[in-house]
Amino acid sequence: MSSQNSSRSRRFRFCVTALGCLGLAVGATAVAQTSETSASAAVAKSAQNPDLWPAPGRDNDLTRFSPLKQIDTSNAGNLQFMWSQSLSSLRGQEGQPLVVEVGGKPMMFLVSGWPNVVQALDLSNPDNPVSVWNYVKKDGRDDSAVSVACCDTVNRGLNYADGKVIFHTLDGYLIALDALTGKVAWSDKIASPAIGETMTGAGVIAGNNVIIGYGGAELAARGSIAAYSIATGKKVWSFWNNGSAKDIGMTADTNKAVPKHGTLKTYRGVDEYPEGEYKRGGATVWGWLSYDSKLNLVYYGTSNPGTWSPTYRCKYDTFEKCNDGTQDNKWSLSIIARNASTGDIVWAYQMTPFDEWDFDGVNENVLVNMDIDGQKNRPVLVHFDRNGFAYVLDRGTGQLLRAHNYVPVNWAEKIDVGGTDRPIKVKAHSPFSIDKAVQACPAAMGGKDQQPVAVDPANPEVFYVPTNQWCMEDTPLKRTSTQQGSGYAFANVYMYESTPGLAGQFQAFNVDTGKIIWKNPNKYQTWGGALVTAGGVVFYGDMVGDFRAVDAKTGKVLWQRKLGSGIIGNPISYKINGQQFVSVFAGIGGWSGLPVAAGLNFNDKFGAIGATAMAKATNLNLVPQGGTLYTFRLGGPENQKVAEANAAK
Repeated sequence: MSSQNSSRSRRFRFCVTALGCLGLAVGATAVAQTSETSASAAVAKSAQNPDLWPAPGRDNDLTRFSPLKQIDTSNAGNLQFMWSQSLSSLRGQEGQPLVVEVGGKPMMFLVSGWPNVVQALDLSNPDNPVSVWNYVKKDGRDDSAVSVACCDTVNRGLNYADGKVIFHTLDGYLIALDALTGKVAWSDKIASPAIGETMTGAGVIAGNNVIIGYGGAELAARGSIAAYSIATGKKVWSFWNNGSAKDIGMTADTNKAVPKHGTLKTYRGVDEYPEGEYKRGGATVWGWLSYDSKLNLVYYGTSNPGTWSPTYRCKYDTFEKCNDGTQDNKWSLSIIARNASTGDIVWAYQMTPFDEWDFDGVNENVLVNMDIDGQKNRPVLVHFDRNGFAYVLDRGTGQLLRAHNYVPVNWAEKIDVGGTDRPIKVKAHSPFSIDKAVQACPAAMGGKDQQPVAVDPANPEVFYVPTNQWCMEDTPLKRTSTQQGSGYAFANVYMYESTPGLAGQFQAFNVDTGKIIWKNPNKYQTWGGALVTAGGVVFYGDMVGDFRAVDAKTGKVLWQRKLGSGIIGNPISYKINGQQFVSVFAGIGGWSGLPVAAGLNFNDKFGAIGATAMAKATNLNLVPQGGTLYTFRLGGPENQKVAEANAAK
C-alpha cells in the first residue's frame, strides 16, 4: 500500500503557483463551509439528543456517557428484563447496538461477531421491537479469516451516517447498507486474511468519511489506516503506521509542539526495525477511534510491532542497546493524531517503545475537557493503556500531562512525565532473550484490553474502568517463519492471577491524581465495557454473565442479573416514548474467552497465547456460549401504564 490521497488533499500540501495558492484558500474555505453539514456533524447533533445512542461510544469523544436520568440510584433496583434478540452467532460479542432516528422512527442497528449478521429493529413499541430487515454477506466470503483472526471473531460495532449503516466483516469487507431497506449501497474489500489482515475494530465517522483499520500483528500483518467516502465507498486517503516518512504521512510539522516525541528529522523510518522487518511489523489498528471536529483530528492507537520475540525486532543483541531509542519500532504501540481530511500525522506519542510484552496501544482515546496544570477547560485525551498506565495528553499538541499506573505494574518504574516521557523499564521484568522465561505485570492482555471505559464529561477526572488483575511468565521463542498470514508471535505465555481469586476489578479512577476512588473486585474477568449515566448509575458485566448497576459515587451494587452467557459487550442506554432502556450483548469470547468460544484445550497452559490458563483458573469452561442482546427498563405500575400506552399505539 502506498500513501494514496485524493487530488483535493494534495492541493492542501502543495502551493507552487499563485493559482495553486488560490486553490488552497478556496479549498480550505469549502471545508469550513461544509463542516456543519457533514456526516460527523450529524452524528454530533444526534448525540445532543439524550434519547439516542448514535455512535459506538455514543459520541465521537467515546465518553459512553448517557445524559438520561430516569434510572437513578434510588430506583435502579427496580430494573426488569423486557426483551431479548438473538444475534445469530455463538462467537464472542464484543460490540454494542446503535439507536438512531430513521424516517421518523426510532431504529436500533446491531451487528454480530462472525459471520457478521446485521439487524434492523423498529423500536416504536420499545417493549416489543419489530425486525425490519437483516443482512449477511453471502458471496465472496473468506472462511479462512476465522482461523487467521488472532483473538476471536468479534465485531466491535457499526456506524450510522447519511442514511447508511456502515460495518465491516472479519474477512475484510467494508459495507454500506441502506438503513431503510438493508440493501447494499456499496461494498469494498479492504483487508486480506491471506496476509494476516482481519477486521474487528469499529470505525469512526469524520467529516464525510469513515476511517477504519484492521488487525493481524500476530500474523505478520503490516498496519495501516484509511478513510473512505461515505457516499461512494471510494478510498480518500491511506497511510501505513510504520515505514518511511512518506509511507506514514509524517511532515515537517509532525510533533512540532513536542519534538522529543519524534519529528521528521529524528524519525528513523524503515530503520526503526532491522532490515525489512517493518513490512511485517504490526502497528495495526483494531480498537477504537475518536474524532475532534474542532481540531479536525482523528485519534487511534496502534498494536504490537509483530513478533513477540523481541530480538528479531532489533539489530543489536543486548537489552540496553535495543532500548537506546534507535530501535523503538515506531509507530507501534502509539497514539496517533491525524488530520482527518488529509491523513497527515499532526502528532504521535509512543507509549511503549521497543515492546517486550505485547502491550498493544489500541485502547480507546477518550476526549474530555479538564482543569489541569492551571489551565481551565483544557482539551485533553485520556487513554488507559494495556501497559498498565493511564495517560492524559493535550489532544491538540500531544503534550504528555499525566501517566499513572491504574493496576499493579512491575515492568517499568514509572513514565518519565516532563522528562523524556518514556517509560523507565525494569530489566528483570523485560522478556528479551530467546528461551528465557521472565515474569511481568500486567500480563499481555494488559491492565485492561479493548473493553472501554466510561466518563461523565461533567466530572472529567473520574473514569469507570473494567480492569484485568493478572501477571504472566513470558518466554520468547526462536522464529521459524516470516510468512505473512501464519502465526508470528513466537512466545510461550503463561498468565495467572496476581492475587488468587482476583481475576478482574471494576474501579473508579482519578486520572489527575492517580488514585483509585472505589473498586469492586471480581473473581471473574471484567472484559465488558462500561456505561455511566446522568442518573449516577454505572453499568458493566463480567465473563460469567453477571450484569450490574452500581452507584457511580461509591461502587455499591444497586442491581444485578445473571445473563445467558459471559458479557464482553458494552452496555448502552436510550429513551423511547418516555421510558429509559439499557441494552447489552452477552456472548462469551474475545481473547480472554477464546478458549470457550473456539473450543480449545483447557489443559494447554500456553494455548491462545496464554488465555487458556486464565480461563481454566476461573472455570470459564462452565460458562455456556451465547449471542444475545438483552434489554431492561424500570418496572412498577407507572412504567407499566406507559408500556401499555405504547403498545396501544
